[in-house]
Formats: sequence, C-alpha cells, structure tokens
Amino acid sequence: MKIAMMSAWNVACGVSTHAEPIGREWIKAGHELKVFAPQEEDKLPTARDESFVSRCYSIRRSPKLTVKDLWLDPKPFLEFDYDFFVVQNLELFPIYELIKIFPQIKKKAKTILVIHEGNKSCFSEQHLAFDWDAIICFDERYRKEFSQVFPSQRVHVIPYPAHPIMPGDKVKARDELKISQDQKVIFSYGISFQNRLPVLTALQELSKEIPFKYLAVIHEVPPEGLQAISEVKSRYSFFEVREEALTLEKLYTYLHASDVHLLWKFSEAPNLLVSSSAYLTLGSGCPIAINDSGYARDLGEEVFKFKDLDDLQKILARILDGEKPCPKAVEDFMSRNEASKIASSFIELFSSLG
Repeated sequence: MKIAMMSAWNVACGVSTHAEPIGREWIKAGHELKVFAPQEEDKLPTARDESFVSRCYSIRRSPKLTVKDLWLDPKPFLEFDYDFFVVQNLELFPIYELIKIFPQIKKKAKTILVIHEGNKSCFSEQHLAFDWDAIICFDERYRKEFSQVFPSQRVHVIPYPAHPIMPGDKVKARDELKISQDQKVIFSYGISFQNRLPVLTALQELSKEIPFKYLAVIHEVPPEGLQAISEVKSRYSFFEVREEALTLEKLYTYLHASDVHLLWKFSEAPNLLVSSSAYLTLGSGCPIAINDSGYARDLGEEVFKFKDLDDLQKILARILDGEKPCPKAVEDFMSRNEASKIASSFIELFSSLG
C-alpha cells in the first residue's frame, strides 16, 4: 500500500510517539510511506529525518499562535502518489490551508483521522468540515466522546502502540552515562523541571530513609531557568539535571540505568488522555511510578500508581527495595499494544475502506 501520514515526527511528543512505531512497522511490512511533518521551532529533534519525511507546514504548539498564523506548502500533498492519507492531531494543523486542498486529496486517497484531542470541544466548525472515510480513537472513552460529532459508523478503536520490549544491561548503561553503580536512581525526562518541584519535597523526606539520586533529563533549559535550577539543586542535594535531546536509544539507556521511572503529569478534568511516555518506556523493564490522574486511566497493574505525595513516598520506597510491577500485567499490556499488531490493525482498516 502507498500511505501518506500528516504528523509530528522525530520529536518528543505524544503524536510522534504514536506515529513513528506504526509508520516504521508499515515500512517493515513492505508498504510505501511518505510523512508530511511540520517545521518544529519549539522542539529539538530526537533523530535525523529519513528520506521519506517532508517538512512542509507549520504547527500551532504555542498559544500565541492562531490557525490563521500557520502556513502549508500544498505541493508535496498533491504531487506525491498515495492511496491512504492519515492525519494525526488535526487540532494543531493549518486547518484553512488543508481545507483548500482536501477535495484533491479525496480524489486519490481514502482519508483517515487519528484523534489525539482530549474532547470534542477541541474541534471548531472548520475542523468538522472534513469528510473523513474513517476516524480512529484509542479506546472506548474516545469513541463515546467523538461519536457525538462524527458519524458513529466511521469511528473505530485502535489502541495506542507500545514500544517493543528492549531489555538492557544496568552496569553497562551506568558506565556509559557515568552513574555510580551502587546508587539508587529515580529518573524523569522531557517536561520542564518546574513541573517537578512539588515532587521534590516528598523526595526530600524519602531521602532521609533511602539514599538515591533523582536524575531529570530536560530537552532544553531556557536561559532564565539556569539560576532557578542552580537554586533548586543547592536545596535538594539528591537532584541532578542534565540537558539533552534524547534519541530513543539514549532514552532507553537512561531507563536501563535507573531503578524507577517517575511520571508526574497534571491533567485537565474533562480531557481524555493517554500517557505516551508510559507506552514508550514500559518495554525497558524499568518500573514506572505515575500519579493517578487522567494520564493513567487506561493503565493497570503494569505500573505503580500513586494518589498523592505521601503515597508516592511509600511506593518509591517499595520499588527501590526491589518490588516489581505484576509480570502478567506487563506481559499482557505489551502483547495487547504491540506496535506491529497496531500497525496491522490500521492496514486491515485501510483494506476495508477499499
């Protein structure tokens, strides 16, 4: 099959985390893929773009921008030959420019929308003007929500893909990252260090009982954040910040070197959410501790959920003492969400569309 996908790619975000394993599995299966990706000004790349990637439009990641500020080069969309056109996270794209060329895309390809948005109110009248052949949601929560604005018979559930199991050597990983072999390590990555500040108080109490390092890898530290980081590090001796745009390989090296992966994310009440980080990292074998919020609704015993900061201390103490998540739950999760299976589900849907 010839597939075109309009999506974030080779950046650290949930859309790219979804699109990349699926797209790469399509290529492995012998399908032809073209990725129409946005120019990214606010995110550092996690890898060099492949030959099939064309960056041909802008994206609205900043609230300062409106859809009218965005641009799109129609040439790649109209000249490339494809039978299926997959759009990931429509909300952020140059909607007015895409509407102009959508009839020409429809003439040559079946069109599929993948929902990443948190609720139906994310879509304006313009977003609902497209005549999609299929709409894909991650689970029944999404299907129920978005069947209210799209024809229910066109809404399908295909789960979010998990990165394949990729175990590693802790000793080797720590040597590579220059981390002490006899130290307990709690690891986080990606989000700004300011979002971790509430956790540090709880970790300070835990550090009185169990010595550990809390290692936070941040993609990019703004100049105004350097002084704040210095002040926080002077207050919390167990806290270490490293500035690095992580490739997938390097991310897994950090996970293999760590004793626990701490996920701390806030969620807005009405939004449907999926923790892309959990799906991306569970295959490393590093236990995940995640706050019991909207990001963890679809997760079970394959992770450790904490309700508040007191609960976090107790759970981290258990994990640092050697407790692991339920092996059967992890095995079932990884099997159910295996990227190759998810990619095949897309192909089956494409076939059903003719």
